[in-house]
Amino acid sequence: MMLCLLGCFIGRKDSVEIIVLGIDHSLQMGDLGLESLILTIIERHNITLIAEENRGLLNTIGKRISDSKNLRWVQIDMSTEERITAGIYDKLAIRMQIRGYDADGVPIPAIRYAPVEDGIREEHWLRRIEETANAGTTLVICGCLHCVPLSAKGEKRGHQILARIFYPENLSMLKPELY
Repeated sequence: MMLCLLGCFIGRKDSVEIIVLGIDHSLQMGDLGLESLILTIIERHNITLIAEENRGLLNTIGKRISDSKNLRWVQIDMSTEERITAGIYDKLAIRMQIRGYDADGVPIPAIRYAPVEDGIREEHWLRRIEETANAGTTLVICGCLHCVPLSAKGEKRGHQILARIFYPENLSMLKPELY
């Protein structure tokens, strides 16, 4: 009986405390407001890990702050190979299209969220976080379209979502086209 009880806990990951920060990716490299917000979140919470949707492994604000504060950082997005293996690469590769142009000739992008394919990515992100997180709170920095569904998936997996934050705030009103 005792062996069975111990076996039930082998491989089980304790709940992770998570703050999800949904951003505009165009600000990820060098926006002072985003930098200030990340520093404030770190100061107010026991952030021990920054998990970032950063497939290009760019030197983002989140990565630079983690280095300067000696915090652990992990890139959580799937590689191209992982997307191909999961069967989601083709659909995700063509989802961002131009809807038209504004009066100044600036392209208007389609804002699209693919529930199945993006859902597979978000589950991958949570597995990466579970593998990497330890005591303390994890700050997840991801595209704004993932903020709500990632939070729901995290809660379903037993994690505690402490906050969902959008930067800039008006992104919380964005309604993507389902693709």
